[in-house]
Amino acid sequence: MTPEKCPGCGAKLRPEMLACPNCPMSFPEDDGPVGATNPLKQSRYYQFVFPLLFFGSIGAIVWYLGAGLMHLGYANSEVETGNLFGGSTKPAAPARTSAGEASGSGEKPADGEKAPDDGGMVSIVHVDDDASASAASRERRAPPPEVVTEWKLRGTIYDLTTLKPLPGVEVTFADEATNSSIKTRTDSAGRYRAIVPPLDGRGYAVAMAKNGYAPNYLDPGTEGVREKDASERRTIARDLSSSLGAAPATIQSVSAKPLVTDFYLAPRL
Repeated sequence: MTPEKCPGCGAKLRPEMLACPNCPMSFPEDDGPVGATNPLKQSRYYQFVFPLLFFGSIGAIVWYLGAGLMHLGYANSEVETGNLFGGSTKPAAPARTSAGEASGSGEKPADGEKAPDDGGMVSIVHVDDDASASAASRERRAPPPEVVTEWKLRGTIYDLTTLKPLPGVEVTFADEATNSSIKTRTDSAGRYRAIVPPLDGRGYAVAMAKNGYAPNYLDPGTEGVREKDASERRTIARDLSSSLGAAPATIQSVSAKPLVTDFYLAPRL
């Protein structure tokens, strides 16, 4: 309701006027009957109340959000640096294995006894790293590969028919690739001994010679010679002595240990 005079400046107003032409005073239609005016609304500063409230609310919201972000940043910094502001910190609890043992002590909790509180700490065990470390440790402990610098060839030469050792048999180890050979003789017990240089990817061909015996001999790979009776062995010896030639056996060692190979020489029948 428009008053007759403006409360702010005292200017005369017409009933249809909703604002004073001389001052910022306004007169809404719902102000009620004349004489019931609000003193606050009659103040010249009334028009600044709502803008101040609006901008004040925005400022409060901005301040609240900024304070929250700052607090969050401090909290993260404290976690990463380990109590950045000098507060007390708990000592790290010992890592615990899957069996509930403390990694530092190796002791298990007794039956009925609660495991010590580790402050919620969780131990992460990298299995792959442990397995790799164990494999590397085994490789370090493994002996170096054996370097073979010589072959030790041993054995005994027997008469095929009597199964008795033969002394004085000349044994030749020949390298057919280089046409080189090494010779030795059996002792009184029919044993031969020879130390020869190792060959790369091949072996030595074996030849034997003794008066009264054929150069052909029983291949050392043949099994069951001693289990055969005398007549069977004589038949084998006859076949060997009558044959014009046979492929020599080849022996080859794979380590520095002596290689023991026995032969059965066929007498001429």
